Amino acid sequence: MTNETLATSIGRDEISEIAQMAESGDFALDCATGRACADNLILRMAETRCTPALGAVVREMMKGGRWEAVHIGFFQRLADRSVQLLA
Repeated sequence: MTNETLATSIGRDEISEIAQMAESGDFALDCATGRACADNLILRMAETRCTPALGAVVREMMKGGRWEAVHIGFFQRLADRSVQLLA
């Protein structure tokens, strides 16, 4: 089974929704939105045991060609959670 196949246990629409996080123009609010989206993705990956979904989300983000505060918050949360687990 390929990563692409595994990622379908978290639907394409859901992956796209996470990857295309809306921005408000308020840096702090957008970072918080990104962190919340990361929390939701982490929860969904735990529920479905579908960690390849992260790669699918990042691929969709890259296709969008944006790097905004929502993305900074998203990856900040992933980094925070990784460090918490390994500390």
